[in-house]
Amino acid sequence: MLIKSGYIFVLTFLLSLSGCAVLDEMAGLPVNEGNGYAIEHDRKIYGGGVHIEYRDSGLLESEIKKRMENRMASEFELQQALDQIPAGGRIFVHYEAITVEAANTEWLEYVLFKDGEEIYRRKGKDQIAEVPTSYSGGIGFWWNIDVVDIRQPITVPFKFIVISNLKYQRDTFTISKP
Repeated sequence: MLIKSGYIFVLTFLLSLSGCAVLDEMAGLPVNEGNGYAIEHDRKIYGGGVHIEYRDSGLLESEIKKRMENRMASEFELQQALDQIPAGGRIFVHYEAITVEAANTEWLEYVLFKDGEEIYRRKGKDQIAEVPTSYSGGIGFWWNIDVVDIRQPITVPFKFIVISNLKYQRDTFTISKP
């Protein structure tokens, strides 16, 4: 049984370092969700990690309409919600770390580049992490989610960089049409 446990640990460790979304998905790890967009991930932050989900303004609009219809919201409430949609869409940053303190997104910084020019930058929010997950071979990472609204219209491809000011590392994501 000890040998089998060793193999499982080594396999889990290799899959977590691989950076391959297919292997991550097979291992039950979160993968980047482009919702119709391809997301290339240059992974550098280890000991947990960063995954993103990009939703353009069209997808956000359809989600809001569905949610408001379910709530039987008035036309006024629907319009108020639709007016809050960021023109360039929204990026959900899923962050995991080994300790509760390290999983606080205050240690992160987000930078958006279009055609090599920085168009947006902000620090992560001071948020206490959620309890550890159990999918990673029993290791269990503390996790957090931060939301980045892209207020100005943007076309693909563009780069989204997540900087860890705790680990002095960064992950680069390139969002493009598949």
